[in-house]
Amino acid sequence: MQVTVVQFVLLIAAAALAMSCGSGAPQTQTATTTTGPAAPSGGGQGGSGLAVAATYQNPVVRDNCPDPGVLEAEGAFYAVCTTNTNDTPNKFPIRRSTDLVHWEPVGFVFPAGRTPSWARADYWAPELHRVGDRYVAYFTARHQDGKLSIGVATAERPGGPYTDAGQPLIHDVRAGMIDSNHFQDQDGKRYLYWKIDGNDFRPPEPTNVFVQELSPDGMTLTGTRRAILTNDRPWEGEVIEGGWLLRRGEYYYLIYSGNTFNSDRYATGVARSRSPVGPFEKFPDPILTSSTRWAGPGHGSVIHVGDADWYVYHAWERGRIDPAWDKPMYPRMMLIDRVQWGKDGWPHINDGHPSESSVSTR
Repeated sequence: MQVTVVQFVLLIAAAALAMSCGSGAPQTQTATTTTGPAAPSGGGQGGSGLAVAATYQNPVVRDNCPDPGVLEAEGAFYAVCTTNTNDTPNKFPIRRSTDLVHWEPVGFVFPAGRTPSWARADYWAPELHRVGDRYVAYFTARHQDGKLSIGVATAERPGGPYTDAGQPLIHDVRAGMIDSNHFQDQDGKRYLYWKIDGNDFRPPEPTNVFVQELSPDGMTLTGTRRAILTNDRPWEGEVIEGGWLLRRGEYYYLIYSGNTFNSDRYATGVARSRSPVGPFEKFPDPILTSSTRWAGPGHGSVIHVGDADWYVYHAWERGRIDPAWDKPMYPRMMLIDRVQWGKDGWPHINDGHPSESSVSTR
């Protein structure tokens, strides 16, 4: 068979194209966020290419979104919030964002008809975490016997829906147990932090924060339970709650909130330790308190984006605070602010108050 000059050139070009697309050539891949066995928890793991919007102004979510727990997964951020009314059949709304500022609803942890059989009301303080090849939700709900308890549920995708484990992870017939937080250390070990509702007794008892190791799948507790923190500072009042653990360098930092949640005395504090199970030392004063516009800032989560840490939390607008925990009238809106790390090794947020004007993140 004779081959013309034109045919020969075309054959050469086709061969070159095949070589460039073959398995021996470098490939361009889209980065994804994963949580390997040695990756720490308590914030975004990086690698997704996500970035915070160039500017923002609080609130980033004006609707009711108490106790926001934020996860970075599958190329986006997912925020889940408390359901503080028992009238709605859908529990724990989930929102999605690619920049921490603009959020869209994507579903619920428990849509109508999928709530846990052991729970009857009061769905509070949820978090989402990647554990192995699935997603795990930790949450608080009121048991059929009346005690607040901590549950666990799983899903194949971060946006849910989630399937409850069928029984509480933590249940105590004497006292309520609430506000769980999952943390995975660099050695792969997992821990759960939570608080006892000591403030619910009359007279009030200490509201200790506990820690206990979790099984590798995050579904059961193992090891020994330890009390690592209690409300012993004047600013904390009768309660500390809403803890979130993260690791930075040689220290483990527990960001937590204290005092009455529906008041301008509610604030955010921090304690640190060289071990995830303590002992912890507290920073003397709260690191985030009420401002001229915002009241009761706290109970949030820390997410690492790029080279910065961000605190995602809730606050009331001043003058618009619910009169009682079981009488929801006003929204606790979702705010964000950057965590600054001082030379003293402690975290600080703005001037100690939520930001009120437009903020540049660049």
